[in-house]
This record gives sequence, C-alpha cells and structure tokens, in this order.
Amino acid sequence: MPKTLTSDRFTLRPLAKVDTSWLARFWSLPEVNRNTATIPANVNEDFADNRVVNAMEGEEAQTNIVRLIECENERAGVVSLGRSSPRDAYSLGYSLHPEFWGKGIATEACQMLLNWTDQFVYPKYYVSGHFTDNPASGTVLRKLGFLPCWRGPVHSIARDETVDHLYMSRLI
Repeated sequence: MPKTLTSDRFTLRPLAKVDTSWLARFWSLPEVNRNTATIPANVNEDFADNRVVNAMEGEEAQTNIVRLIECENERAGVVSLGRSSPRDAYSLGYSLHPEFWGKGIATEACQMLLNWTDQFVYPKYYVSGHFTDNPASGTVLRKLGFLPCWRGPVHSIARDETVDHLYMSRLI
C-alpha cells in the first residue's frame, strides 16, 4: 500500500528528517501546543527529531502512523494514529497550523487517514478527544463519526496544568 496519500487539496506523507526544523517551530506555536497533552511549550529540534524517528519506527511496528499534511507544497500540519500494541485501538491525533484553520483540512486529512487505515487495521475502533476549551476540535471529531464517551482531567505539558478533556470513540 502506498505510504503517501493524495487528494485534490493536499498530500499526506510520512514524516522525514527534513521536517524536523519546521516541526520544532510549528509545535512551539502556543496556539498549537496548548491544545495537545504531550507537546511542550517550547519545542527544540531534538524533541522534533525524536518524534520523527519514533514515527518511522512506529510505522514498522504498526503502532504509530504519522503523516505530514502538505497543502500546495506548504507544510500545514500533522495527523497521526498511535497505539501501544498492535492489539490496541488507535488514538487519532492532529494539529494544524493556524494559517490553515477553518478550511476543513483537519477533518478531510483525518478522514483520508482513517479511510486508508481501515483497509488494513484491526480492530477498527478508534479513540480520540479534545480539551473542552477547544470546541473546534470536537467539531472535527463529530464530523468523523466520533461520539463522546466520558470527561476527565488530562495534564497538558505545554500549559503545565490539568485541563478538562472530553474522550471520544469511533467504531466501524
């Protein structure tokens, strides 16, 4: 199966070492990292490089599928599916550069990745969620067929605080 996915609007391709500097700058944007649990406020290139290496290794182990979103040859964000073992459900994650917000790109990129992985992933059960003060992310997940499951606190590394989080799931 191809590892690069394309649509009329964008390309989803595996992360590469050449993306490290851009990822460090992108994930350092407060508008981006404050909506994640695991990205720190100030990302250095070592952190970004480690994420690229983990993505490459995780792809081989079928535990981590990460794609860079490119729109018109410009990096726009990242979409990922991660799990601890091949028997676990994948957790969907995504982040988009603020310049690309409000254009339906996150929804379309996530749907493209889910459609692709549905061809070979088992079980076809996905989890995700969002901080409740980020309702736009909840809108994306609902459009993808995710349903709320429960609420609970999650620690945000970038915010250095616990944030109310809505857990969601999708079963095919």
